Amino acid sequence: MNHNELTRKEFLKLSGAAVGGGLLAGMGLGNSANAQASELLHRTIHSTGEKIPAVGLGTALEFGDLSADFSKRKGAIEALFREGGTVIDTSPTYADAEKIVGRALDELGARDKCFLATKTSISGKQAGIDQNSQSFEDLRTNRFDLLQVHNLRDTEAHLETIYGLKEEGKVRYAGITHFRESQNDDAVKVIEAHKLDFMQCQYNLLDRSIEDRVLPAARERGVAVMINVPFARGRLFGPTAGKGLAIPDWAKDFGADSWGKFFLKFILGHPDVTVIIPGTINDYHVVDNIGALKGRLPTEAERKRMVSFIEEL
Repeated sequence: MNHNELTRKEFLKLSGAAVGGGLLAGMGLGNSANAQASELLHRTIHSTGEKIPAVGLGTALEFGDLSADFSKRKGAIEALFREGGTVIDTSPTYADAEKIVGRALDELGARDKCFLATKTSISGKQAGIDQNSQSFEDLRTNRFDLLQVHNLRDTEAHLETIYGLKEEGKVRYAGITHFRESQNDDAVKVIEAHKLDFMQCQYNLLDRSIEDRVLPAARERGVAVMINVPFARGRLFGPTAGKGLAIPDWAKDFGADSWGKFFLKFILGHPDVTVIIPGTINDYHVVDNIGALKGRLPTEAERKRMVSFIEEL
């Protein structure tokens, strides 16, 4: 676990937002999850009108360590469903994350509860087809809810394959991903040239570059937006929770009683954002993240105040 994970853990415990492992283990996935989901913010996938909870779970970085504690990763996924979330985003390039997610969904009997997203992450059309086949096997499923071209790699070839899988009923939605500001212009070109259901990109209080062109293009084309790197790879926690900084009282007016919720509610306050996929292996972080979907969102004036607050640290 990295330093930023530790400081966030300490903050959650101090603020009372963390939930003990024993309590979490004693809760089921049935009616409780349904009740939770009804209280949460959902956003619409424009191409179909389907609504999904606006915070899910990302599985990059340490989630894919097959030699580490599987039960901890399974617990994070179980917490997602129990709290009312559905979206899990993974990739064949996240070490063994697909295998871990597939095993966890299988053991939990939760594939039908999950909006499952993965990626084609390799150059070459046939190589992509082969990689997709392995992903179906590793994730223990015959259908992806969303299949994305990872980091705009060989986009034209892989989108052709993904569209074919949609026609076969093996994929529900087609998308692209990137996370670098330098790729924003290329992403806009793909959005404008193709009929996409989703696009995934970075957006957080430290990197708001997609506001200028990417989000308007997605809105114009009716493309749902999935947000990665919402905590700026932990950099947002360093000068806040990491230094024991108190959350400003004005942020509590819109339910930001933890720094995680503060950062996520800023993103959710943008109406063009469909879903955020913060990555974690900790169930208590999942609980806190999903908590950002409760209560009202910050107004535009409050969002500007949030930006100023972080920039002044």
